[in-house]
Amino acid sequence: MTTLTLVKKTSFTVASLATTMLLSICTPVRAFTFGAGGIQFEQDTSINFTFEQSHSPYQSSLWVAKAESGNNGYTNIYELFKETKPSDNGSANNWEGTFGNAVTSDNGSITQTFKFLKDQIYALLLWSDTGSGKPFEQYVSSSTFMNSTLWWAAGTQFRRDECLVAGCQLAVFGDDFMLDYNSSDSFANINGGKGPEQFSSLTKAQLAKGPTKISFDDAQPGTQLDFKDFTVSAELVPEPVPAPVPEPVPEPVPEPVTVFGTILGIGALAAARRKKKRGQEP
Repeated sequence: MTTLTLVKKTSFTVASLATTMLLSICTPVRAFTFGAGGIQFEQDTSINFTFEQSHSPYQSSLWVAKAESGNNGYTNIYELFKETKPSDNGSANNWEGTFGNAVTSDNGSITQTFKFLKDQIYALLLWSDTGSGKPFEQYVSSSTFMNSTLWWAAGTQFRRDECLVAGCQLAVFGDDFMLDYNSSDSFANINGGKGPEQFSSLTKAQLAKGPTKISFDDAQPGTQLDFKDFTVSAELVPEPVPAPVPEPVPEPVPEPVTVFGTILGIGALAAARRKKKRGQEP
């Protein structure tokens, strides 16, 4: 397994430090979150991820990354899906990539299951080659705050200058948004003025009802954010229902007739013994 850690830079300007502190103050600590603010569960929880489609000239892979101590670094720990080539057939169908052609997984299944551990913080990282053939040249994260120049990994880059220190939301969540794979228009225009911030998280109910979409923009410079570059769905794996514990089988209670018959039999036997004893007396 490829291990790659994304770390937070320690050299801040005064302005970036002030922004980071403000974001920290304004962001509440929650036991459960699944979206642009991070991924965290209050109990061990398994999620099924199913690949939907990709539309980008970049060759990408989608990973689960786990936060290190202090939340200053995230390490790839599980690869969900990977592209073996940028698309099925060049630029056809807007660089469409489908499972079994351009996209695969380590076990060959279109659905991957990952168990998120209780209270651990995670993010989904979409890595891409930006056309160079280097598989980890650039990343985008499902967590908005990581999509900035404050986060980096050796040999990688982040190329959306407008994200600056605060980061950009580069993943949308839910089933209420529209994606137009044949349009170069922005996500907001396609969705009637609704921006990505209105599709920034999933609830437990949505994950339980599932499958529900998670779609990424791979941050290609000079393009509008359209969030159609890599799409998967997520669904909660139901907890197994424990089998009922069988109750002990009660001892059978003799019927009254049986009890009465037993008493009569005992009495007759005693009478016969007494009679025999008298017959044996001189």
